[in-house]
Amino acid sequence: MKKIFIAVMAIAAIGFSACGGSVSNNAENDSVYVDTTTVEEPVVNDIEDLTKALESGSAEETQSALAKAQEYIEKLNAEGKVEEAKAYIAQLQEYIANNEEKIAALAEKTPAITTIVSAVKAIPADAVSAATKVESEAKEAAEDAKKTAEKAKEAASDAVNSAKDATNNAVKSAKTEATEAVDAARDAVKNKLGL
Repeated sequence: MKKIFIAVMAIAAIGFSACGGSVSNNAENDSVYVDTTTVEEPVVNDIEDLTKALESGSAEETQSALAKAQEYIEKLNAEGKVEEAKAYIAQLQEYIANNEEKIAALAEKTPAITTIVSAVKAIPADAVSAATKVESEAKEAAEDAKKTAEKAKEAASDAVNSAKDATNNAVKSAKTEATEAVDAARDAVKNKLGL
């Protein structure tokens, strides 16, 4: 039994020395670190992608890079990042103008490139701000319509209250006149009867 115990202890000692020779009960060392920081969406640099695609001579990559650029403009517009969108449109349009021959050569292989390039060229730099302005005006119009509806509701409520008051006054007046007529008729009957 002593020999088995000594053998087990020797194996344990070898195991501990393989792990660095020490055992720690510190909870900090036993915990697992998890990075919970949020990952920012990478900045889109489709101009760089477009440059690589043009240099490689790949029509498919060029079409893909142009499509990404168009999507990025739409994304900026949807997020209301007007100034960023304007700057990006200007940068992209300038790039296309400077590389028109290379793009045209690739467009012969893939006609969809011409369609995308034409769409990007046709975007006026102030189109994004115009879209934002239209959206803002639409919101203001909706607010105005809501206020008008509230005023109409208040006016209708006032009209109903006025009609109720007028009806109540008319009923009271008619009741008073009816009571007076009944009293006058009773008095007339009493007079004829000599009472």
